[in-house]
Amino acid sequence: MAKKGKLVILEGIDGCGKTTHAKLLSKWLSESGKDVLHTKEPSRGPIGLLLRDYLKKETVPLIDALLFTADRAEHVEKEITPALEEGKIVVCERYYFSTIAYQMAQGLDKKWLTELNAFATKPDLVILLDLNPEISVKRTSTNEKFEKLEFLKKVNSNYKVLAREFGFVTIDASKGKSEVKEEIRSIVQKII
Repeated sequence: MAKKGKLVILEGIDGCGKTTHAKLLSKWLSESGKDVLHTKEPSRGPIGLLLRDYLKKETVPLIDALLFTADRAEHVEKEITPALEEGKIVVCERYYFSTIAYQMAQGLDKKWLTELNAFATKPDLVILLDLNPEISVKRTSTNEKFEKLEFLKKVNSNYKVLAREFGFVTIDASKGKSEVKEEIRSIVQKII
């Protein structure tokens, strides 16, 4: 069945404001009369919950990639696809681009990561909230293994490559919250 809804993804390194802006966007869309599903990855499903605990430990990059992708497969099947078929606007914090950006920074092959995630529904819009990793590490506090400056520099660089390749809309996330919020609304308005 063809999707009737729209899939909007917010991407970026830790601390860039994905959660804040996904909530603000979802609220605004709902108040505008749109049917919205606000979700995120890792998901709230069983694999996603396992992953959240797992990320507090030192892990193996291949296992990271496979677990994130398994969680995504379940997320797409059980949440994203049904919502899109119902005509909802799905606002998702992180998607397969995160797996590519982060696991490439761990040394995995970009082509393999891309092919591994080929099943995932293609988004209608990807917004990259671009933030200097120096600011990111000051904003984050979950103590996950990925929240280290040198690692986030690699991830940030990978996101810039993906943004060019996949045509993300990039927003400077170091701007004030209300300015970023208005930029996001203006971009989303064009696709709905």
